[in-house]
Amino acid sequence: MAQETRQGVGIDATGGPVIDPTKNVLDLVDAANRRQDDLREMHNRFLEAEFRRLEETVRRVEQLSELRAEFAREVSLIHQSHDREIHKMEQDKLAAFRQSDEAARLTEAARTQAAVDLVARSAETAASAIRADLSTTATALANSVAARDVELNNRVSALEKSSYEVAGKGAGTKNTVTYAIIAVGLLVSLITIGSVVVAIAFAIRR
Repeated sequence: MAQETRQGVGIDATGGPVIDPTKNVLDLVDAANRRQDDLREMHNRFLEAEFRRLEETVRRVEQLSELRAEFAREVSLIHQSHDREIHKMEQDKLAAFRQSDEAARLTEAARTQAAVDLVARSAETAASAIRADLSTTATALANSVAARDVELNNRVSALEKSSYEVAGKGAGTKNTVTYAIIAVGLLVSLITIGSVVVAIAFAIRR
């Protein structure tokens, strides 16, 4: 008699029901797929976060570049203003130096003019004194010459008188004596006048 085969739930070695491996495999595949989807979603979120971070970094770099450019412009303006101030200060200093030099030149010119005026006044005073001395000297010499002329005339008159009174002398001898006396008087007068002229010329050269 043939053995009868029955369909039913299979059991494993421990007596538990045998599980169909197809469903288990499908569940594992499905779980693996969900895991892959989760990983892809996490990766996409990570990439988006990285993109946002990069964009923020680029934006900050651009802001920093703009700030640097603005700072450079401000520094350039400050330098230009500072250079203008330095140039103005140098110009003012040069102008002050020129004014000081001009004032010193005017002061020196005034001192020189004062010295020239003093020398001129001193020369005029000296010239006046010399002229007064010359006038006094000329007057004294003129008086001296006049006195000598009077004395010589008196002597000549006396000699002429004595010559008239001398007996036995010829007319030629009397004339010779008279001429000699007159010549001596003229010579003395010329010497005196020459001395006055020389003194005056020497005083004028001084």
